[in-house]
Amino acid sequence: MWLRLLPLLRCPLCGDDLELSALRQGPVDVSEEDIALARARGLFVKKFAQYIDEGVLLCSRCAVMFPIVSGLPVLLPYTTPLHWYFKEQCFSGHAKPYPGYRFPSREPVSGERLVMKSFSKEWLDYDYDGVIWEMSYEEHEKRFLQEIGPALTEGNATTFLEIGCGLGITTYLAHKNAHVDAVGLDLSLAVSRASQHYRSNPFLHFVQASVFAIPLRKGIFDVTYSRGVLHHTYSTHEAFRAVVPHCRRSGVFYLWVYGLGSIKETPFRRAAYLLESVMRPLLSRNPTSWPAKLFLGAMAWGYMAFNRARRFFIPSIQPLTFSRGLHAARDRFTPEYAHRHDSSEVVGWFREMGFAEIQVPDWKTMPSADRDDFRRNVGVRGKLKLGSE
Repeated sequence: MWLRLLPLLRCPLCGDDLELSALRQGPVDVSEEDIALARARGLFVKKFAQYIDEGVLLCSRCAVMFPIVSGLPVLLPYTTPLHWYFKEQCFSGHAKPYPGYRFPSREPVSGERLVMKSFSKEWLDYDYDGVIWEMSYEEHEKRFLQEIGPALTEGNATTFLEIGCGLGITTYLAHKNAHVDAVGLDLSLAVSRASQHYRSNPFLHFVQASVFAIPLRKGIFDVTYSRGVLHHTYSTHEAFRAVVPHCRRSGVFYLWVYGLGSIKETPFRRAAYLLESVMRPLLSRNPTSWPAKLFLGAMAWGYMAFNRARRFFIPSIQPLTFSRGLHAARDRFTPEYAHRHDSSEVVGWFREMGFAEIQVPDWKTMPSADRDDFRRNVGVRGKLKLGSE
């Protein structure tokens, strides 16, 4: 964790400031180009290159401590196995290193532990190999820039927040294209890989957290982005409402969720959704069981065959290996929740929360590898009006 992230962090339980107790820290070699960029963007501070490898974030009001594990702040409102790993590694031989403080003990919202388990398994098996889903990183970048519009590249944005960052690839692309300070938040352990992979970049910050208890200052992000994530919570609408307070007034928020076209458009998709409706409640409970592995393996081969057929018509689609096919199968069949929404419904959410200039990006402007998928689902962006509550 870069030390300068600390002023942005808040207790996920009460919203108060956090105090840092660093256990292992030190300066990281930062390039002269990065220092010059930080100065030019008004982001340079004292100890700009100071990095916290291990430590504890303390909330005196709640008497709760949150670990920093291998550079990743774990700011969940409840305890996970990562907390006990941290305790064993860093507190060994110390009966009570922080007297009066404890790990958080709030109960997670409905389904959140299962979501964490499912997506941790799914993304920890993914590699930084130049392909994400069926798209090259270059095509992924083109789509991202089309989705977010001019807010990053033509505006004066200095802060970017991605909700559900996974491996952090889009968080990195935001910084690459706009030289912003970019924060990636995710519930799964994929964010641990992102934190380690991008450790040398002083403009990228990653946090493990719940969308329903976002541990960040409110009203500070110029651009907020969430793609393919909020529909996996117990309520897409409530998750959306939880994110909005962190947007800056006049800031832009882009949201992409599953649409009704992905399940109703053709007889094939209706049949696929029927299979999903039957299997997902079963597999979400134990996605690592042998029956689950056999079913997901069979689905992976099915995804590979479908991918090969699509590539005949759209050459820019990247080939699916078995591991990528398995990733796609897990994504469809193992999350407990996978809500679908209509574009008018999502536009209504934006209006309800005080957004203006609401737009639904044209699917025809997207890279060919993603155009059909984009058409069937829902992407909406809007600008938060000044004075909105």
